[in-house]
Amino acid sequence: MFKVVGIIKRPEGMDFEAFKTWWLTEHAPKVKKWPGLVEYRINLCTTPDQDYDGVAEVWFNTREEMDKIFSTAEGKTARGSADAGSGRLAILLTEEHVIVG
Repeated sequence: MFKVVGIIKRPEGMDFEAFKTWWLTEHAPKVKKWPGLVEYRINLCTTPDQDYDGVAEVWFNTREEMDKIFSTAEGKTARGSADAGSGRLAILLTEEHVIVG
């Protein structure tokens, strides 16, 4: 499995609950439109005092689908949304290695 992993911190001054609402109701629908999407998970932190507020995983069957996602209109829209809605953001293009599962 190949995944786009996003690690996000909310913008300075944004309430933790408001950030979670933004991510789940405004940003997530944009990612759900990605071509080749197999699975999409958002992992929100349980407390607002952590270095980041959450991690998203977007799964693809092939590396080619993952590698080209940000060159699509849907990928560009979601990336712009993530950039605008976060205070700090890291995007990783990854290949999964299951150790236990």
